[in-house]
Amino acid sequence: MHPPLTQAEIQKSLKYSLGDGVFWSITVGFAEIYFSPFYLFLGASHLVFGILTTLPLLIGSISQLATASWVKRIGSRKMLVLFGVGAQGLLLLMLGIVPSLGALSLGFCFLITTLYWTSWMNHQPAWQSWMGELVPQGIRGRYFAERNRLIQLVTFLSLVAAGWILNEFQKIPSQTAYGFLLLFTVGALGRVLSGLAIGRQKDLPILPEKETSLSIRQFLQKISHTPFGRFVLFSTLFAAAINLSAPYFIAYLLEGLRFSYLQFMILMAVMAGAKYFFLPLWGRFSDRHGSQRLFILSSLLSSLLPFLWLPSSHFNYLILVHLYAGAVWGGFELCSFQFLLDATAPENRTRLAAYYETLTGVGMVIGGILGGWLLKSSLLGAQAYLVLFFLSGIVRMGLSLGFLGRIREVK
Repeated sequence: MHPPLTQAEIQKSLKYSLGDGVFWSITVGFAEIYFSPFYLFLGASHLVFGILTTLPLLIGSISQLATASWVKRIGSRKMLVLFGVGAQGLLLLMLGIVPSLGALSLGFCFLITTLYWTSWMNHQPAWQSWMGELVPQGIRGRYFAERNRLIQLVTFLSLVAAGWILNEFQKIPSQTAYGFLLLFTVGALGRVLSGLAIGRQKDLPILPEKETSLSIRQFLQKISHTPFGRFVLFSTLFAAAINLSAPYFIAYLLEGLRFSYLQFMILMAVMAGAKYFFLPLWGRFSDRHGSQRLFILSSLLSSLLPFLWLPSSHFNYLILVHLYAGAVWGGFELCSFQFLLDATAPENRTRLAAYYETLTGVGMVIGGILGGWLLKSSLLGAQAYLVLFFLSGIVRMGLSLGFLGRIREVK
């Protein structure tokens, strides 16, 4: 029997979790955000691009069904998280040498990114369950808003630095591959440092699961009968609607509009900066009014986002669009995580979080592959990207108006 953590131990662990978030955001800013430009650099077609941005996520999502069993076998959520983080750092180093493989590069890129996202997703439900117990419920909104705000700040600084580095290497086309190698190496270092911070956090004992814990089949059979089930169902369909177009915004910028890596970096930095400034507002809103209202508001606002891409492709206009996107997605990401914590009991949280992550991952893949197929076909006409964005917005809005009134908050 483990003694309960003292207030000082909890506070110390929460500070180290902030450090984990800061170092992880270096990985995001230097590596993960540049995965899609890397696929295009390797010569991926629209359909291959869609597969690379979605299928590894599907495989990683399905792997989460085994997370609860892995936690039980290892006996520690912390150890599973550390294993996944270490694997990600190693895989990023391997990804940097992919361009040297020539004709095999896209195949190896698929293999490495699949292992990367599997390493990430397999430990994510364990991390969510662990943090859900570690952070006192009364400060969740403020704490995760502050943590996410730090993440966005460092992500902003990292992707700006990475974009400048890549732009400098791009001036000599034959050197661009070395630019990606440098980015992924720095990203790997960030993951190692985040692992060190996680290692200083206090582990918590694993609570025995309730005998009433549902299998994935039972959960799917009752998915529309509980507040959490309806939340998962909506999130899955909404993820499909988002990914109908989301992976192809980057292809539209770099291939359709011929923006440089520097312009791409500026737009991503603007979005990260907007998240940084708006997250405290979303956190206070969530603590005061609950995650349900924030979930409804941010879902409706994000449904409008694809329509904003239609009026103009001018760079200055798209800066404003990315300001709006950052503000909206900051609230959506915060409330989704909080709703997950509020609607699940600690004993079953790892398993239910795995179901949520798996099903939303499936939704993302279905949407992404469908979007890639539509772009490859001639069904959308000459303005294929813009038509795809419009379709995504219509589906998002329909889901938001049809579903959100049926989702109830659970404390």
